[in-house]
Amino acid sequence: MDATSPSAPARPSLLVRLREPLEAAEAVSFDVFDTLFVRLIAAPEDVFDLVGARFGLKHFRRHRIAAQAQAFRVMRAEGRREIDLDGIYACLPDLGVPAEALKRAEWAAELAVLRLNPEVHAVLVRAQALGKPCILTSDMYLPAGFFAALCERAGITVDRLFISSEAQATKRDDGALFTRAAEALGLSPGRILHIGDNPASDIARGAEKGLATFHYAPDLGPARPTPDLAHAIVAGIARFQAFQPDRSPWWHLGYAAGAPATHALVEWLRGRAEEDRIDLLLFLARDGFTAHRLWPGEATPSLYFKASRVLLRLAAVTERNFEAQIPFLLSGAASVADIFARIGVELPDEAVLRDLGFTAETRYTRKRHAAFAALMRAMRWRILQVCRASRRGLHAACLQAGFRDGMRLGLVDVGWKGSTQAAFLAFVQDFFDVRVKGYYVCLHAKARKGLEMEALISGATHRGAIRRALYDNRVVAELLFSAPHASITGARLEPDGSVAFTQDPGRGADPRLPAIAAEIDAGIRDGVALLRDLLAEIRIELPVAALTAPMLALARDPSRDQAEIIGSIYNFDSWGSSRLFRSYAARLDPREAARGDSWPAGMRALTAPRP
Repeated sequence: MDATSPSAPARPSLLVRLREPLEAAEAVSFDVFDTLFVRLIAAPEDVFDLVGARFGLKHFRRHRIAAQAQAFRVMRAEGRREIDLDGIYACLPDLGVPAEALKRAEWAAELAVLRLNPEVHAVLVRAQALGKPCILTSDMYLPAGFFAALCERAGITVDRLFISSEAQATKRDDGALFTRAAEALGLSPGRILHIGDNPASDIARGAEKGLATFHYAPDLGPARPTPDLAHAIVAGIARFQAFQPDRSPWWHLGYAAGAPATHALVEWLRGRAEEDRIDLLLFLARDGFTAHRLWPGEATPSLYFKASRVLLRLAAVTERNFEAQIPFLLSGAASVADIFARIGVELPDEAVLRDLGFTAETRYTRKRHAAFAALMRAMRWRILQVCRASRRGLHAACLQAGFRDGMRLGLVDVGWKGSTQAAFLAFVQDFFDVRVKGYYVCLHAKARKGLEMEALISGATHRGAIRRALYDNRVVAELLFSAPHASITGARLEPDGSVAFTQDPGRGADPRLPAIAAEIDAGIRDGVALLRDLLAEIRIELPVAALTAPMLALARDPSRDQAEIIGSIYNFDSWGSSRLFRSYAARLDPREAARGDSWPAGMRALTAPRP
């Protein structure tokens, strides 16, 4: 079992399940659409919207569907068994664009959105390695030439193509296309294995004709309605992860929900940074890790800046403001040991603590705040040592990043209220005369006033209720915008002039967290690569609302499986973590709560999944 998985895979891989049928068969037949190839759109008819968008024909989809229905009527009247693309377009009314141009555009759109299904492609590769003839068998109005172009584009070869529009025989009606294939191959039908997704045309008709059949039924999850073409494209990209069931659930979350949102953030940042004349864009650790990896080289100069709110706050602690910083030093505290560990100060000897009225495991409570504040004052000089070291180290890091007076800096962070930006300003303005603008995934309605900031998800793109729901379930966004390293809480200037950054893995933290973040990052980068490839070909600009829809759905209405795996993460926030308890990312089962585990108010529960 993968270390990042909460449970073992539900069933063996497709290749394993087909091992014996493949070995027994003398030839293998593959259905094309939704089997060997899948479309990167929500529904097949969305291709018609792509054609309509290209030519500015708002109602092309409706006309195209009607033309296909009419082509079937003409087919039956003429005694034929199947329609073809030419026949469909002969039934299309004059829309002001030549039918031939529309037909070529549909061909191109179909090619653009079709991708090899990874798990079925693996079966094709295995069958060919075994020396089995492999054929494509499809009920489709497109001609055989389209399928030849599709295979060439995908880099695969097959032995024969059996396409209903050219054979004038179908799978769906009477299985005659299967008979044609068996005769052409010179094999009895029982020696052919057919793999397809349609229970009727692929499985029932194939079995009736004597073929060995395998019903390919991937787990695509519940279908969500798509209000427009943009949402249909994003839904298709998000769904494509389902065809790689061997990947971890975290990779799937990154691919389906993180990739579109990260692409939206990167594209939005490109425009904003250029318009705002940003000299250097700082992707803050850890939130900016993946977005920075995807940042285009030709865009605004950028840097993955290893600073966090905690590091910035600690670096700003001085003798003058120490008293005012005590609430921050104690915020989210669990015990004496936790407080000193997260600051990076060595825990005092037991005798010293005892003299001060504490033990290492003394729990912090509001009633004990005054006593804990007194402890901070007693250990003031040790704490200030750490803070001064971080201040020097962070200043050196700024110099090495090229900070200079007059610069306009951009900060990239997830959100939510601008506290990190305020801490950055408080630190950097002691050394440099710079202007700073914050760029966020989403901002809370009560974000700090007086800061120059804006967000990808804003009132211009989403209703207030949606933004509030994302904030309430912000662990989802923070999980998708994370990094496979621990929080940066300290900086130290080394003798050779380099800067060493201290990471805080937390206390009692979920040991899976680095691997989870790495898997999510891999899923996001794979998903963005596919999305960029598709958009470069279809040349459609996707709005923020469509690109962020999967992430918002994950936050507002996760599936039960999604809620369970995200809810299994504990001690996600290193600053507030402790070995004394586990803080989960979602509400706990009452039996778990009875064991003393907690659910902190700062990490709200996921919306309860639907049964």
